[in-house]
Amino acid sequence: MNIDMYRMFFQIQKKHWWFVTKKKIVLDTIDQYLNKTVDIRVLDIGCGSGLMLNALENIGQTFGMDMSDDAINFSKEIFSSKVKKGFLPNQVPYEKNFFHLITALDVIEHIDQDVESLKAIRSHLVPEGKAVITVPAYMFLWSKFDELNEHKRRYTLAELNAKLLQAGFTIEKISYYNTLLFPAVFVVRMLNNILKRDGASDIDMPSLPLNFVLEKIFGIEKYLLRFTNLPFGVSILAVVRK
Repeated sequence: MNIDMYRMFFQIQKKHWWFVTKKKIVLDTIDQYLNKTVDIRVLDIGCGSGLMLNALENIGQTFGMDMSDDAINFSKEIFSSKVKKGFLPNQVPYEKNFFHLITALDVIEHIDQDVESLKAIRSHLVPEGKAVITVPAYMFLWSKFDELNEHKRRYTLAELNAKLLQAGFTIEKISYYNTLLFPAVFVVRMLNNILKRDGASDIDMPSLPLNFVLEKIFGIEKYLLRFTNLPFGVSILAVVRK
């Protein structure tokens, strides 16, 4: 992902409905599934422009990793603990069997060797450690936004489920999400493809009233996901255990 995308994410991540609500959903999921211990160590792989790092620090001692110097520099503007350069699957600059929680949020779709990357994540967890993984869903939603973000693929739930099992994980939860807004996202993606719009338009900051409404609609899913799995969506969320 180029520096302009990191800069865009860095500028809007605290207020854009997608980033704000995704963060709340991930943190609520972690709160449900993580076994709380006194000394929890957390790694955010692909920390990007630092959206999750400070929030994860409220859970335990938090570390970051990204393959991009630009991303690391942006992360360090808002996060004071360790952020190291590395990439999946073969260059993770931290000890194996060390972390109680690893997050890989919209990461593995960037990597050719996705199963090997999942195995690498597993190898860096302590026994019974958890990982929270998100990926974009459905290749029919492929757009210029995916190309701009250098995605290799989008997943179905069945495909991700199979690859998580192949990597040796026990799956505790797997669900589509961003379901309520799926029809709107589908229409926007199709129009963008037809009109050949720049993929950056997918994360244009909407007007304040529209941003508020979208955040509230998407935010309902935080509560739905506590009790059920959603049948379709723009993205997939998985909680897995070593």
